[in-house]
Amino acid sequence: MINSVMQRLSVNMLIMASAMGICIPSLDGAVNLAIAADLVDLNSQIQSAKGQTSSMQRIRKHGKLIIGVKDNLPPLGFRDRQQNMASKLMGLEIDIARELAKELNLGLELLPVTNRDRLSVLQSNQIDLAIAQITVTTNRSRLVDFSLPYYTDSTVLIAPRHISISELQQANIAVLKNSTAIAAIQWKLPRAIIVGADSYQAGLAALKKGTVQAFVGDRSSLTQWLLDNPDYQITGQPLALHSLAIALPRGLQHLELREAVFAIVEKWRKNGWLQNRIKYWGL
Repeated sequence: MINSVMQRLSVNMLIMASAMGICIPSLDGAVNLAIAADLVDLNSQIQSAKGQTSSMQRIRKHGKLIIGVKDNLPPLGFRDRQQNMASKLMGLEIDIARELAKELNLGLELLPVTNRDRLSVLQSNQIDLAIAQITVTTNRSRLVDFSLPYYTDSTVLIAPRHISISELQQANIAVLKNSTAIAAIQWKLPRAIIVGADSYQAGLAALKKGTVQAFVGDRSSLTQWLLDNPDYQITGQPLALHSLAIALPRGLQHLELREAVFAIVEKWRKNGWLQNRIKYWGL
């Protein structure tokens, strides 16, 4: 009797997990009571969520998407102060936000966010989603959900044009303090001296002054600086690669929104729209 009940629960679990996009190992034979209890709890959560208004329903009622973006990071998201329309937002991620709203037949409100608050404002429902140079990581995936990646960024090393990668083996190299890029530097250039910088601006200023011979950061963050400073270039191969994706809230009430965004990004990746915009912005 117990085995029969647990087997039915395991089948229901697989069905529910499949609908939610969760991969569960095949369960052969009897399922233990602890797992059965978890299945009952999950089913209770699903039934509870059915009574809630989904985030997509709420968004459609308001008639607009509220998207968190960067406003100081060309070419991803920045303000065009040369236009007659003062401080118009533009960039790759702004294009993505506008096209996403268009695909969903919704209005759009762009809300500038900082690196520090871009996930917290999403979790507190101040925005519907975030397109703000957010790298997909295991830790962040515990807090929010992600779409398919829209851009593969890279960790690069920039130096004066006359300096080769071989000359940087024992050089002073600036990088943001506590950055994950430090591990990549230590792996690729183990004899280099790492100099912590409080910001990109501080690290790049040290590079121009000559107190360090190179700076390591994200290609997307350094693209505009390299255009403005043609005496410097990306030196050597990328130290690491990482994916940027749209951050979405977690929870069953957000499932319809996540599925819609996922499908749209997947379409862009297949039809070339994303690649065209990436090329347009020089990334």
